[in-house]
Amino acid sequence: MANYQRARTPERKRERMDTIMAAADELFQTRPYHQVNMGAIAERLGWSRSNLYKYAATQEEIFLELHSAKNRAWLDDLAASLADAPLPTDDFARIWAQVTEQHADFLRYQEILTSIIESNVTLERLTEFKKAFAEMLAPVVAVLARQCAANEATANALYLRLLYQAPGLWSHFHCAELTREAMRAAGLPEVEGTFVDAYADFVALCIQHV
Repeated sequence: MANYQRARTPERKRERMDTIMAAADELFQTRPYHQVNMGAIAERLGWSRSNLYKYAATQEEIFLELHSAKNRAWLDDLAASLADAPLPTDDFARIWAQVTEQHADFLRYQEILTSIIESNVTLERLTEFKKAFAEMLAPVVAVLARQCAANEATANALYLRLLYQAPGLWSHFHCAELTREAMRAAGLPEVEGTFVDAYADFVALCIQHV
């Protein structure tokens, strides 16, 4: 086991949680979610499970923190890249799609947020998460409001539509090889096109119908 000392100060606890998150994220890059558990994370860190449980009660708590961090990075990038809005609709849509592709790792977390991650955390943790989510999306909602000459409520609803569509499209264009083999065996057409093109079309369509 790695030389472990329990964190005592808020700063050290935050550093320790960041280390835990990094280990979980590394595992999730190469494994499906069901193979990333507290035992695997502890092993990656060189800790005992009991030491890991001092910082998170479940793996979903760790993934909730990871989702929040990756979501913030995506939103910050969107707000910066689209700061000159309003732009021509097609230009805006393509920038949105390209930035989203650059944050594809976030989409894997978003895909399992409601069905898995949020299902096994405390009400207190989830409430904190929702408050942080509302705070971090304000700049992007403002960008959408400018782009569409819309009020805040309309821009917020548009943002949610764009958010929820992205993980499904990403999975469609990046399905596992087993899935591709099954589609070929079933006589189904190959997946064609790119995520950026398809998602940009969707973003543009949504903007045009605000």
